[in-house]
Amino acid sequence: MPEINAIIREPSGVSRTRWPTTTGLPFAQGALRDPTRIALADSTGQILPACASALATWPDGSIKWALLDAQIDIGPMARAAYRIYADPQRDPAALRTPLACECAEKTIAIDTGPLAVRLNRGGPRLITALALAGRSLLGEDATADFTAFDLAGTVYPGQVASAAIEEQNPLRLVVKVEGSFVAADGARLMGWQARLYFYAHQPFFKVLHTFVHDQPAPIVQLSRLHFALPLALTAEKRFMLGSRNADFGHGEDPRQLDHPLTLIQWQIERHALLGKERSDHRANTHGWVHLADGQTGATLKLRHPWQNYPKAFAISDDGLALDLYPDLRDFAPPAGEPGRTAREMDHPDSVDYVGPLRIPQGMAKTHEFFVHLGDPGPSARHIDALCLAFEEPLLLQLPSEHYATTGALGPFHPFDERHWPLEHALRRACRPPNGLGLLDYGDQVLLEREGQQCKTRTCENLAADLPRSLLRQYLRAGDQRLFREAEAAIHHLIDIDTVHYSSDHPEWIGGPHRQHAQNHHWTDTDENALQGPATSHAWVGSLLDYYFLTGYPRARETAEACADFCRRQAPYGWKSQIANAEADQAWPFNTPVAGQALIAMGTYYSAFRDERFLRAMETLVDLFEAWQDADGRWRDPIGSFNHGAVPAATASVLQGLQQYYQDTGDIRAHRLLLDGARFLTAEGRTAEGLFYHQERPNADRPHPATQLLPPLAFVYRETGDAQILDAGYRLFRDLVDSRRVTTRMLADLFAFMPLLADQGLLADYEGPDLTSSAPICPRS
Repeated sequence: MPEINAIIREPSGVSRTRWPTTTGLPFAQGALRDPTRIALADSTGQILPACASALATWPDGSIKWALLDAQIDIGPMARAAYRIYADPQRDPAALRTPLACECAEKTIAIDTGPLAVRLNRGGPRLITALALAGRSLLGEDATADFTAFDLAGTVYPGQVASAAIEEQNPLRLVVKVEGSFVAADGARLMGWQARLYFYAHQPFFKVLHTFVHDQPAPIVQLSRLHFALPLALTAEKRFMLGSRNADFGHGEDPRQLDHPLTLIQWQIERHALLGKERSDHRANTHGWVHLADGQTGATLKLRHPWQNYPKAFAISDDGLALDLYPDLRDFAPPAGEPGRTAREMDHPDSVDYVGPLRIPQGMAKTHEFFVHLGDPGPSARHIDALCLAFEEPLLLQLPSEHYATTGALGPFHPFDERHWPLEHALRRACRPPNGLGLLDYGDQVLLEREGQQCKTRTCENLAADLPRSLLRQYLRAGDQRLFREAEAAIHHLIDIDTVHYSSDHPEWIGGPHRQHAQNHHWTDTDENALQGPATSHAWVGSLLDYYFLTGYPRARETAEACADFCRRQAPYGWKSQIANAEADQAWPFNTPVAGQALIAMGTYYSAFRDERFLRAMETLVDLFEAWQDADGRWRDPIGSFNHGAVPAATASVLQGLQQYYQDTGDIRAHRLLLDGARFLTAEGRTAEGLFYHQERPNADRPHPATQLLPPLAFVYRETGDAQILDAGYRLFRDLVDSRRVTTRMLADLFAFMPLLADQGLLADYEGPDLTSSAPICPRS
């Protein structure tokens, strides 16, 4: 295994000690076979606490992706260098930490060193004991940790059905919990899932809580979703709030608690503090609350609080609470406000959450929050620094060349400073989605005012695997902001866009709702009929990229569910229908319906070699063989009477065949791929040599079919056909030079650029190296 140089750039301006970081590491085939031998050292050569496990392997059994857990000391805004290497003498058992757990029939007890937590494996309470340095801090409130309320006000405590250790190593432990919201009469509102993360030496734990509408009702009207943390603090209590206003940039400094308080983020740049009196503030909250007595302080911090508005935080004598969805029916915005400030001018309208949240069947939503126990916070600045560290985790960043040379991402062009004009153009084209709010965060949305209320209308639903482009540009350029934006998009795709349950359409389960749905799920703005998924709009690449970079299990689970959706729903029956179709009859066969299904299954199979997808993919290759004509064309419907080539649609077939051939060696797929690419480059281009929109005279205009670029690069390397190279190069130059690159195109461009670099075709984008030339003396 070659050594890997890595860096961490502390992003928040806060000091961190033994701070956990979890990172996916790619390796070339044959380079590493035992992930437990991976070691991490700092710039002085000191070995740091670290341990690794395998996420995926190459066909020869060597490690393709490993997940590294480490703990880091780093100063504010520091840039620290590290070395990752394989140590054959390393004994994994030598890493001793205080992190331990004990699983009993009814409970799981976790000890991180300073923090002890006991979890129930069933019943209404999940957290049944909470102690810091031996002091018990959990209050005696017997109600549920999580509670849901419907439109009628019915209370549904969150019942725990099961809890089990999902991951465990010396530095990190994950407990997976399954449950349901169940009323006193046994009625079930919806399901929920939680993953609790515990870290060696740390007095905090992280919770990823997901609700899932998995019941027969078409809609759940959720009026409130509540988390309570009862605390057994004593004597006089003091509180702090992450309520940013003109006087307190970090929050409210310690004050005596003499009245319950509620902090409500009800809109972008708007929050209210309700106590003895009400105060309204034109800013976003920091998403935390702190309560302490003379010995111990407890902090509850929600990650991405205002981005996922509305939210409410509460402090009372009994403890801390968080409304993941607050009931705002009795809350009124300020009666009048002065004009907007400069900070507010670039904020467009945002969706108004004025009543219960309408949750369509099959939708989910995840929130991430932290519970920290420690000394009483001396100031809001102190607590805000801690919570900012929770908000912005440490990212261990590898050189982009490492991702390229290992081949773990497939063809991938690293960042090249010599081509800075091109790199700047690609960076300029990388624009994260614009959505904000509980349902919209992470997606590209169109908003519209209906009377006095702002509503979400047409949504992209992350079509064309947009998060993959964000992630890969992050890996190339190291812009941490892009990772945060990609993370939000991935969670949106996992939760909001994916169908997790359907009583009327069980065949939909695992599929993502199609592009251009209204408010993510619906066919029109009346929001009565669900849009539903289709194999033509199924992507799993970004889900797997995120899984390999972070180890987040739900990303892999959702990718597998989507691939399985495609396996069940792919149009295998078209083979016999195409064979009997008449040229002058209707042509209902769309290549993306089969092509994207092949890509989704092939991407998952390539990662994990799951045999159940092989026969399904082979059957689709049978279909494409019957579908392709003697010229190499796959025909799509064009208008009411014509059917012919649509290069952008055919690209899905070519990508799917390329993936299938590379994983199986099926020579038939290789032949179909080469014939299809040659047809498009010979017959599918305009007079300027650019791919046309459709095969008809009145659609002979250039079309940005970037999904063609990866298979064109592969075919050129297989054949050396100059026409293939020419077609791809012209498409690349047209998009970049005319500034028509969009975010979703980037991943395909990155896959094509290694070929251009090998052929010397990126030389036009080299900027002059002024730093190495002789200085020019100004005239006197």
